[in-house]
Amino acid sequence: MLGVCMRYANSREEAEDVMMDGFMGVFKNISTYRGESSLESWIRSIMVKTAISHFRTEKKHLMNDSLEENDAAEWSSSVSETPILTRLEAKQVLEMVAQMPEDLRVIFNLRLVEEFSFKEIAEDLDKNENTVRVYYQRARQWLINRING
Repeated sequence: MLGVCMRYANSREEAEDVMMDGFMGVFKNISTYRGESSLESWIRSIMVKTAISHFRTEKKHLMNDSLEENDAAEWSSSVSETPILTRLEAKQVLEMVAQMPEDLRVIFNLRLVEEFSFKEIAEDLDKNENTVRVYYQRARQWLINRING
């Protein structure tokens, strides 16, 4: 679970704090576990939600809600759809993502790794859906720029 938390934290210490908070949530809510998914999946979802909550409460100033729909369209049309990541090993990609600015990294991980919809991310982060789309595109562009050197 530390690996899950590391994707959303700026440091190992912060990830450990998030993980501890997450396990507190696990122990507090273990009676609500119904067995509909594996225990690991259930715990993982609590860790992700804890990380999101930590991000929202600690990093509110990072994102600007004033982005407009036109900005989202501009970003989505400017990002290449080339499968550039196939040239790299997963470890290299994870190292690059860890260096990504936090606001971009959180949205990138929620969308790509956790497979949340833009709507779910927007609701969880209390942001406009178009803002989330723009930040995701910026994260992708940031990663593509690092890969291309």
